[in-house]
Amino acid sequence: MAELAAARADEMDADTVNRELSIARKAIGWWQRQGWIECDPTIGIERRPAPPDRTKALAENQIAALWRLDVALREKTQWKMLYESAARADEVLCLNVEDLYPQDKRGRITAKGGATEWIHWQSGTAQLLPRLIARRTRGPLFLTRPQGPGRNTHARRVPGDRPGPALLPPR
Repeated sequence: MAELAAARADEMDADTVNRELSIARKAIGWWQRQGWIECDPTIGIERRPAPPDRTKALAENQIAALWRLDVALREKTQWKMLYESAARADEVLCLNVEDLYPQDKRGRITAKGGATEWIHWQSGTAQLLPRLIARRTRGPLFLTRPQGPGRNTHARRVPGDRPGPALLPPR
């Protein structure tokens, strides 16, 4: 097993090798609990050091060029929210209309690990959100299909969501 792991490490980057080693160890642990094997053949195989992340943030002129692109309102709002909030993409994509508190420029998210947290945005997102939401009071913020009769506009929902008072229709 060590020879196979070493050969694989020569072919692939460290992140891939480490991920595959982790998967193999999980499977081996399960096989041991089932009584199918007794020893762990990965003992002694070390994780590979991953190179540091050298990606850099976009420069101001690159960000300005991004905002000038002629793209759909959905994408423009999503990019602004990601940029202004520094939230994770999966957190923003799981936002529902009822999670938003636009008067406070914030939204309730379910963070990695399941904790409820808040993201905050600035004026750019605040200006785009009313147009994106239109008259909707619930459902996914970033619809994947155009809204209209006979269209399925409700994608996934995050468990435990409660309507936010800011977007409920007046009585």
